[in-house]
Amino acid sequence: MFGKLFKVGIYTLLAYLLQATVPFHIALWEVAPNIALAMVAVVSIGLGRKYTFLMSLTVGYLLEIMLPVLDYISLILYPVCAMLGALVFSDKSERKLEEERSTGRRAKMLDPHLRTPLCALLSMFVFKTVNLMYIYLSGVTLTGLHILQAFIDTGYSTAIAAVIQFPARWWLGVYKIKKAR
Repeated sequence: MFGKLFKVGIYTLLAYLLQATVPFHIALWEVAPNIALAMVAVVSIGLGRKYTFLMSLTVGYLLEIMLPVLDYISLILYPVCAMLGALVFSDKSERKLEEERSTGRRAKMLDPHLRTPLCALLSMFVFKTVNLMYIYLSGVTLTGLHILQAFIDTGYSTAIAAVIQFPARWWLGVYKIKKAR
């Protein structure tokens, strides 16, 4: 338990540091990806909602303290977007699967390697939608360029989540087989 929490803590710190330093150096068409939400999506699928909330709240808090862009937007949006993605795409419990089987519904989950980019896609879509609404409500007229940049950022961050999920899941110990007691 402590080992997993320690690894998630290191992974959270890495997500913050990467989000604070790297995106502007790897920007496509002057659009920087959201590496932190991509990394949170990996935790959402691999480790569940508890760790997702802990990581997203910590990253949002650190970004809000160290890199304030808009008042409290990172602190609020990171946990909300991450938890929404985790709610939709995280693993179902055995109890929930059994309930679905007993009611005659298909109790099947998508492959976790497919759910990770989907989780990142949903989280980024919500994040960018709220940011665009904030821009619009601030009095800026939205243009097609704003929306195109939002789609590029969403797609780019989703692609990053699809790539980083393999080493991240390995390092976090998701691939280890649990021994029977």
